Amino acid sequence: MRYTDFLAAHDETFCPFCAPAQRMFMQNDSAFLTYAIAPYHPHHLLVVPTRHVLSMLEMNISEVDALWQLIRDGMKVLRSLGYEDYTVLVREGKVGEVKSVAHLHYHIVPNTHIGDLDHKGEERRIMTDEETKALTMEIRQAMETLVSKEENK
Repeated sequence: MRYTDFLAAHDETFCPFCAPAQRMFMQNDSAFLTYAIAPYHPHHLLVVPTRHVLSMLEMNISEVDALWQLIRDGMKVLRSLGYEDYTVLVREGKVGEVKSVAHLHYHIVPNTHIGDLDHKGEERRIMTDEETKALTMEIRQAMETLVSKEENK
């Protein structure tokens, strides 16, 4: 069955991570380690918070620590399977054009080729000096806004 067909067979309230059944390899008070049912690679692992959240920013520090411990454990499992290279990807936010499950989760995928294409499907290229300057200014402004908001709390 294709992943899109699997998702289409359920309504928008269905969350495949809230009822993982016997798919858990490891778990702690805040998260669990499992396999991907629609993997990018045969040894594709997932770490999922037990609590239904959309973003790590909704989690407290102890939950984040527990989640990262399972990510480290998943990396160790992949190392024991003989992999030296893997990618850890986070999927946050609501379901939309680029995301299919509204539940924070982390992918740990061995031997992943991220690719030469950007998010628009075009060949990646090195930014120009002007683009780099504009990006740097945009990020610095966002950081200043965050600092200002934190100071005013």
